[in-house]
Amino acid sequence: MKITEDPVLDWGLGPPRHTLRWVLIALVAAVAAGFVVWILFRSDPAPTQAATARTEPAGIMLAKPSGFHGEGGYPIGFPKSELGAASAAAAALEAAWTLDPDQAEQAAVLYAPPDQQEAARDGAAAVVREWRKTLGLPEEGALPPGASMRTTTIGVQWRSRAADQVEVSVLVQVTATKEAGQNAPAYSSPYAMSLLMAWRPDARGGTRGDWVNIPDPQQVVVPKVAAPGTPEFRAAGWKPIAGTR
Repeated sequence: MKITEDPVLDWGLGPPRHTLRWVLIALVAAVAAGFVVWILFRSDPAPTQAATARTEPAGIMLAKPSGFHGEGGYPIGFPKSELGAASAAAAALEAAWTLDPDQAEQAAVLYAPPDQQEAARDGAAAVVREWRKTLGLPEEGALPPGASMRTTTIGVQWRSRAADQVEVSVLVQVTATKEAGQNAPAYSSPYAMSLLMAWRPDARGGTRGDWVNIPDPQQVVVPKVAAPGTPEFRAAGWKPIAGTR
């Protein structure tokens, strides 16, 4: 696994740090097996490069799911296409990265194939603890009122790897608050990761197919993190998401 430092990009809004450091977080076991995560923490103010003129196309629309699962309303039933695979990957990440252990478990199981669901369930709590630790929150138990975390997809790219398999890279922005009454996020950072999605024709029961994340046997090079609208974003191969610019 190769992780390359970006000396320019800086979206960190967290407490001051003296050095730039990379943290690789282990995701839910079955989901994590196909994920390579690139996490950036930085203490300096955000650079002006992120606000440069945005000349790329308006962005792509992710594919719509055919339904939603459970009380959390997790999107499922994506089209059998490369865009469908990318959309499912984005949905899986947005659902699984949370401060709520119950939500993490539900999402981990939902987007994993049957033979990986037990491992996914076992790893879900560890994911929540790691995120809480990263944000300086209690690793277990109740959170302070107003503490929350949101993961938003801001870029995607993909390539076909085999029949019914698509390697998807997702660029997200994670924003968190640590307590009620904050005027600005306590934490905000971009993450880039790659995951292998596979089409399962019976993933949702009967003949209802969907994309699930499977372990990737290959070492994956994660595309470089970059702010939407910048030359670096386009050079890294990212496709902007409509509505995030």
